[in-house]
Amino acid sequence: MVDRWAEKNVDPALFSQELMANASGLVTDEEVDYNPQILLRKAHAATSSMGSATVIIAMLEKNGTLKIASVGDCGLRVLRNGQVIFSTQPQEHYFDCPYQLSSEIIGQTYRDAMVCSLELIEGDTIVMGSDGLFDNVFDQEIVSIIYRIDDVTPAAKALADLASSHSTDTDFDSPYIIEARSRGFDVPLWKKILGKKLTGGKPDDITVIVGRVVSLPNDSRA
Repeated sequence: MVDRWAEKNVDPALFSQELMANASGLVTDEEVDYNPQILLRKAHAATSSMGSATVIIAMLEKNGTLKIASVGDCGLRVLRNGQVIFSTQPQEHYFDCPYQLSSEIIGQTYRDAMVCSLELIEGDTIVMGSDGLFDNVFDQEIVSIIYRIDDVTPAAKALADLASSHSTDTDFDSPYIIEARSRGFDVPLWKKILGKKLTGGKPDDITVIVGRVVSLPNDSRA
């Protein structure tokens, strides 16, 4: 999809940047009322740039309910007591072709979003990211970094750095490559005979956000 926009001399970053800027500006809209799917609808409708993007929005209510709406292969993990207790699942037409919101009528809309919610407790950690994170970093690596680095901002940077390092490592058996092999993609037969297999990370844009649930003095949550 990015290649198609590049052929039209369209900067693929503009659509996603405007979409997220619109979402940020509409968070407090009365109609949204902690409904990420409605926020997605309104943000998409307000976006005029050409392009397309995968997207995930999560909204945490004061009572601890996390509501999620996602289109495509951006992801979210919730960590509790050293384990991943919740994971979103990617939406795709076929391997490596995710659902996307688009400036064109043929793309997906907010109606296609995967919508879910779960109850969080104090101490839970939320890790959100683009597929550039989850295609290159295993869940156990995410858990290790989150519980080694207590501050969420340095943890997010460490995850982004690790994803970037893995993405250019041609010998790394990345989550993306393991999935590719499971779908039937691999090296030519003659290389298989020599004991070789498809390996490597996936070079891609990488976005990481890390947050932690804490109780505030007024008993709200952040």
